[in-house]
Amino acid sequence: MIRVPVAQPTLSEEEARAVYETVRSGWVSMGQGVREFEQEFAKIVGARHAVAANNGTAALHMALLVAGVKEGDEVLVPDITFISTANVVMYERATPILVECDPDTYNLSLDDAAKRITDRTKAIIPVDMNGLPVDYDRVLAFAESHGLAVIADSAESLGATYKGVPVGAQADQHVFSFFPNKNLTTGEGGMVTTNNDEHAERLRVLRNQGQEGRYNHIVLGYNYRMTDIQASIGSAQLNRIEFTVRDKQRIAERYDNVFSSHPLINSPFLPPYVTQHSWYMYAVALENSVPRDRVVKELENAGIETRLSFPPIHLQPFYQECFGYVNEDYPISVRAWSQLLDIPIWPGLPEDVQDRVIRSLISTVESVAESVVI
Repeated sequence: MIRVPVAQPTLSEEEARAVYETVRSGWVSMGQGVREFEQEFAKIVGARHAVAANNGTAALHMALLVAGVKEGDEVLVPDITFISTANVVMYERATPILVECDPDTYNLSLDDAAKRITDRTKAIIPVDMNGLPVDYDRVLAFAESHGLAVIADSAESLGATYKGVPVGAQADQHVFSFFPNKNLTTGEGGMVTTNNDEHAERLRVLRNQGQEGRYNHIVLGYNYRMTDIQASIGSAQLNRIEFTVRDKQRIAERYDNVFSSHPLINSPFLPPYVTQHSWYMYAVALENSVPRDRVVKELENAGIETRLSFPPIHLQPFYQECFGYVNEDYPISVRAWSQLLDIPIWPGLPEDVQDRVIRSLISTVESVAESVVI
């Protein structure tokens, strides 16, 4: 039985040649390759500046510093997100204020965020969950009314568009990740995009040990540099980003056509302001009558890999220890997380394998649900 992964990077001879040429050049650390990748990336997302980093968490940390977040501040963070979104706030001895998710999009709920604002709230980090853009007009209006910096965690939304415009220049800063399961990978890597000249300059200083000029260190900085080897892979990947998103869109449409009418499986909801989903992941929401963990186990036995969405931050042992959270604190997030299941979607996924995923999911869900009723 051939196992079907939930995601996998798309790498070709183009990436291999790019890495080979970089190695042959004799310059493999941060250099011209990184600068070219940054310029190409900024153009793709429509931002004035793009500043590369060695991973997405480092990029997010730098963006937080540029926003002026410091000890004692509070930052609004969605409860359902990868843990680094909250961790970078803790790095600066600030407090991540967890916010419930919207029950339809699973993105941060601004209605709930409004209830958690205090005079110490400094910034908001909306996350484009699974590549679905947040409603940026609403987020920006909310932030302006409360005097908040907006750091968009767009780690999963490269290739998405909001009201016809690429995601990457709506917020004060956008942060992207290039982990292997993303639409673009450099193995590890990240990027901050911004239209603010001063922000971009500070980001470049922070990632390079606080240097402004050679060995002239003006602030406490970090070694968050991307290498030219990583950048060479990224530039090659950028050449195919439109194909990547288009192919995943085609797969998502096939899934939608089947699951949208199934009584036990809910396909992803797309609000009208989302003109292109990036389809980082395709997450179905199972009905409450379907025990998700049993579905996961049965599909694994059938050779179909799935992935549970990120657990709510308030369920993580570290955060429960720090802040005394209990499971019942965020009921909407818990309910959403307990229903969500990511199924295989990646460029080049053959149609016969897509059909196998569809058949396996439907038969498994129906048999598991029936056994629960019995």
